Amino acid sequence: MEQIKTPTGEIIYKDNLQNGLTVFLLPKPGFLRTYAVLSTKYGSIDSSFKAFGKDVVNVPPGIAHFLEHKLFEEEEGNVFERFASFGASVNAFTSHTQTSYLFATIEDWQKALVQLIEFVNKPYLTEDNVEKEKGIIEQELRMYEDHPDQRLHTSVLENLYYQNPVRLDIGGTVESVNQITVDDLLLCYRNFYQPGNMALAIVGAIDPTEALQIIKDNYPEWEHYNGTIERVHPEEPAKVQNSWVEEKLQISRPRYLVGFKHDPIWQGEDLLRQQIIMGLVWRLITGRGSKYFTQLYDANLVDNSFGASFSGDTRFAYSMIGSDTDEPERLHGELTKIINGLKAEKLEPAQVERLKRQLYGRHIASYDSFEYVANRYISHHFDNAPYHLFLDMVQNISPSDLQDAIVNLLDWERSTVSILRPVSFSE
Repeated sequence: MEQIKTPTGEIIYKDNLQNGLTVFLLPKPGFLRTYAVLSTKYGSIDSSFKAFGKDVVNVPPGIAHFLEHKLFEEEEGNVFERFASFGASVNAFTSHTQTSYLFATIEDWQKALVQLIEFVNKPYLTEDNVEKEKGIIEQELRMYEDHPDQRLHTSVLENLYYQNPVRLDIGGTVESVNQITVDDLLLCYRNFYQPGNMALAIVGAIDPTEALQIIKDNYPEWEHYNGTIERVHPEEPAKVQNSWVEEKLQISRPRYLVGFKHDPIWQGEDLLRQQIIMGLVWRLITGRGSKYFTQLYDANLVDNSFGASFSGDTRFAYSMIGSDTDEPERLHGELTKIINGLKAEKLEPAQVERLKRQLYGRHIASYDSFEYVANRYISHHFDNAPYHLFLDMVQNISPSDLQDAIVNLLDWERSTVSILRPVSFSE
């Protein structure tokens, strides 16, 4: 196994199995807990692709999330009860770009690992259980329509993008979910769940040699398509669909969020570097020690919900910043002044170095989170980004890198403001 030394002095063991599966193993001596996650590079935006390297097919939006639900279905028994029987919890999640199945336990991690491999590789799909699931997912989608943070985030993406499927809810729509068939699910499973498109990470009270042997002994032979996955993506214009949108919801205070649309020009190491740069840019504005946060907080324009993020992939890239606020228009005006001021003034090197030191410390501390480490190594593996070089890359970031990002990426001509306002008693 390849050995990767972490900033904490620990060793991550990496291996690429003959079937194509990539494995990351981080032993944590002295700990009782173990966390594992098995992921496929397949998410909600992968709704158009060349099936088995041949013809282009289009499947209903939300199918990756639907398939995540269905892999917990079995002809006999119950996945959740089986994990619980030996003290383990099991769960899953779907994002725009990947689907992950995970467990956490303090005992019998070997049994849990075998069970994780087994149920992910053993889909049980029938006309009846697929139809039954549609009603369950429809309820979930309607529930999220009333969730303020989800609604605000979705609203920004819907108005930043015209064609890119990142604009759609990860779960799809009620209409698209009702179009999903057993054949659709099997087609996507056989294309995207091949071992070469997946990765498994385990962090905790493990012996890496034992863990690797369990994986090799129990990972079943793949009997379906095993080749290049060709994703098809629509042309996306540079401009945004709408620059300002407002909605009303059953909330106590207004919520404000602005998104910036970026060209997805980065990949691999460049993508990781850009993620670091934008992380520093947003900490400059929203960090609790930032003078800008203090300024906005003292003016009662933001509270502790104030935050920002950058999301980047080879197929989309965007940033968002926002807060709960009683005066969304005034907050937008002040944020505009802050960002335009940062574009015009030169950043102080000492200020940037302070941000880098803070990021350095947070990165070291992140290795105490089993979930964070496992999921990060997998997501950056899928991006072909060398995550173990994170701190080296932080050290090489300069004030001009941040300045360039602020000037070029925070483009008001490519932005969307979304505001949620409370429903009044008279409505």
